[in-house]
Amino acid sequence: MSTEIDREIITHLMQIEGQLSMIKSKTDHFLGFEDLSVDEIKELDEIEYDMKKVNKISLTNLS
Repeated sequence: MSTEIDREIITHLMQIEGQLSMIKSKTDHFLGFEDLSVDEIKELDEIEYDMKKVNKISLTNLS
């Protein structure tokens, strides 16, 4: 692949990483959290657990 394509891919991945962080933040600060059912809270806990166990790679430190 060319360097230009590599940069474009990295740019898109960084945007996706930012969007996922924003979604996680919004989920953590969900105003109606207390209105969620036990099953919904359990589902959110499972998603958060899955996100934490993945080895994250910072795209800003790529050479």
